[in-house]
Amino acid sequence: MNRSRTCPAVICGIALFFLSFFFLTSAHCASFLKTVTFAATNSVWVRQFHLFTDAASRGSKHGTRFLFVGGPEAIPPFEQIEAIRRGVVDVALLPAAYFVPQLPEADAMKLSRHSPMEERKNGIFAFYRQLMAKELNVIYLGKIAGGVSYHFYLKRPVSKPDLTGLKIRITPIYEPFVKALGGVGVTTAPGEVYVALERAIVDGFGWPSIGMHEMGWQEVVRYIIEPGFYQTDVCVLMNKKKWESLAAEEQKHLSDTMEKAERESYDLSRKMADQEKQLLIGKGIKVIEFKDAMGQFYTDTAYRAGWEKVLAKTPRTGQHLKRLMEQ
Repeated sequence: MNRSRTCPAVICGIALFFLSFFFLTSAHCASFLKTVTFAATNSVWVRQFHLFTDAASRGSKHGTRFLFVGGPEAIPPFEQIEAIRRGVVDVALLPAAYFVPQLPEADAMKLSRHSPMEERKNGIFAFYRQLMAKELNVIYLGKIAGGVSYHFYLKRPVSKPDLTGLKIRITPIYEPFVKALGGVGVTTAPGEVYVALERAIVDGFGWPSIGMHEMGWQEVVRYIIEPGFYQTDVCVLMNKKKWESLAAEEQKHLSDTMEKAERESYDLSRKMADQEKQLLIGKGIKVIEFKDAMGQFYTDTAYRAGWEKVLAKTPRTGQHLKRLMEQ
């Protein structure tokens, strides 16, 4: 990331973070971890993040506490990876999509067919832990809201896995999939999606299966496509130097607490996804379900498009990840 883009945010961030840090550490003996999140405080992602941070603070024998210094309003999400790798912040809640430019292999995280708990057993977690420490100067602690799939939400129906003639609001996560289905990708900020749908700038969008109703978008779409595809990869990251400064006992405490929160968040998110689907149906959203051969084609196209992008950027490690994730 170039200096002209990151420096203003980093400079402002330093002033904000260290001012808050000074006053709080002057009044207390606890060790504060300056923490930033990609989403707003009241979002479903940050609320689930507190499953980890609250439990970690309660159980710490070394007085570790998390100082939440802001979300995207403090540091833009695409600049948060630079802030944590440089030590401007100590901890970040950040989806992999926001640091793919710095770590191309991160683009494969969404393609895993395994739960976060399974990834800890089959080598995927260990691979990313080592890779992020080496390439990003961060420690990968785990995931929040793992196992949540993505869906396309549309204003008008389709009868088959074909988005030809439709304009879909995209992010880098599913842009190749939209293209593979014949759709036209349109990039907008999340805050602009409602108006874009209302004014027919786009015909639909992709989004995880939780949190959509919090944005109010159910008011301007009528259909949801099943099955879902991919899974969310909201990572909890810590600056490597800060991690190494912690006592071994505290490192173990944070790791154990993260692993427990990861399981709790996974189970909670799956329940929330079911509840949200029923809520949307209750609001008049209709389900378009691709079954049998069409469903298989739809899913296969999603993963083929995703892996083609990953393998084009990082062939060797991409193939290794593909084997791990598809075994």
